[in-house]
Amino acid sequence: MVFEHSIVNMFLFPSGLMMGGNFSIMDYLIWNEIPVVLGNLVGGLTFTGLMLYSTHYKTSKSRKPEDVKLAA
Repeated sequence: MVFEHSIVNMFLFPSGLMMGGNFSIMDYLIWNEIPVVLGNLVGGLTFTGLMLYSTHYKTSKSRKPEDVKLAA
């Protein structure tokens, strides 16, 4: 499935360039780092955020405002 991690790629791709890789820094940024960062954000928010929401939604206190009684 080729899941990538942006922090690991920040090391691997520059070291690949230093070893004579056949790509430019713009190739790296456009075709790897930007899509990987966006994928990490979406995946992190989806998997972490939705899991926390789904497990804590029913156990949290109600956020409904107290009934306000108006003086008649």
